[in-house]
Amino acid sequence: MLSPADFFRLTFFPIIGTHVTSIIKYSPKIIGEILNIVHNAVFLLDAENRILFANSQMEKMFKADIKQLIGLEFDELFMPDDRAIMVPNILKITKEKQEFECETMLRCLDGSSFFGLMCCAFFQWEGGGLIATTIHDITKMKSIERMLKHSEHEAFLGHMLNDISHHIRNPVLVIAGMAKRLRQKETTQKYVEIISDESLRLEKLLDTLNDFIVLPRPELKLVSMAELVEAVEQRVKPFIEEYGIAWKCKCPRNILVNKILVDLSLLLKAIEAVVVNAGESYTENQENKPVTFQLIETFEPSWPYAIKIIDEGCGINADYLSSVTSHFFTKKRKHIGMGLTFAQRIIDEQDGELTIDSFEGEGTSVTFFLKKERRRPIRTKKM
Repeated sequence: MLSPADFFRLTFFPIIGTHVTSIIKYSPKIIGEILNIVHNAVFLLDAENRILFANSQMEKMFKADIKQLIGLEFDELFMPDDRAIMVPNILKITKEKQEFECETMLRCLDGSSFFGLMCCAFFQWEGGGLIATTIHDITKMKSIERMLKHSEHEAFLGHMLNDISHHIRNPVLVIAGMAKRLRQKETTQKYVEIISDESLRLEKLLDTLNDFIVLPRPELKLVSMAELVEAVEQRVKPFIEEYGIAWKCKCPRNILVNKILVDLSLLLKAIEAVVVNAGESYTENQENKPVTFQLIETFEPSWPYAIKIIDEGCGINADYLSSVTSHFFTKKRKHIGMGLTFAQRIIDEQDGELTIDSFEGEGTSVTFFLKKERRRPIRTKKM
């Protein structure tokens, strides 16, 4: 199936490019009628980036009369925040690479807006060049995407619910068995302790599940690296003392002034989970328990900064590495297995990425890749 840009280029560009004079002289009405049949907004920009031609679908899409559209500057179709940087970038890329495609929010002339797939193509014309553009309204498609994402989340919770019943059933059966023995007057301290332990385990499980289910959606804000480091050290201080961790912080001064886009309170929760895992990776009587916290500038456009937490503990068996962020996965006795599940969800919902590198007997490195800007570079940096 051809994209709107391919359809326009393959159908009309050969005609326009080789028979411009004859089309203008003999058949402008025919071309106009054909373009009005297309179920996308189609328009031409002149050398001054003003609308030279617009089809009837553009009138409907932008809620404007054709007289209002002809002569309108290209940037008037965009939201005010995108006019200074994004629009010049689109024009520049289109002229240099001959074509460009992007999804963007567009402004109707009545003040409303919609989400559109914009395809631009450049061709030479007398005295410069013209840009032909098609726009497809994808507002409904984006709404469906959000619904699918919500459905995936619901499916995940449904799958999790099945696992919950299994994890709750086990301690309940143990408690019931011990209670039965107590009724038979086989009362011993051992049975009381088992009931107490299983009750506490069940209580911890329910508390953890409640925390996971009510985990709020992230409210992203720009936070300086210096503020992040200070908040992290305050948050992990109790765990450093509890596990006897030898804490090391490696943060280059030159990036401490930079900012990342995060929900700090949720990010701290994810970091806490990893630090606790790091502390538990050492044996109780081990003297040296180093855990290193690093801030890294990756120079990657998608995730320019990263947080790395490194321990030198027991490490993770290669067979289990792909499962460690799954809910209820644990190889430790009396553990729920939800710490890294929390971390994974928090980072995912902040448009980041979590990676884990580990070698059994050598230690583990957990990395959070983070954004500094949700907007694409085309919207934030002039090209």
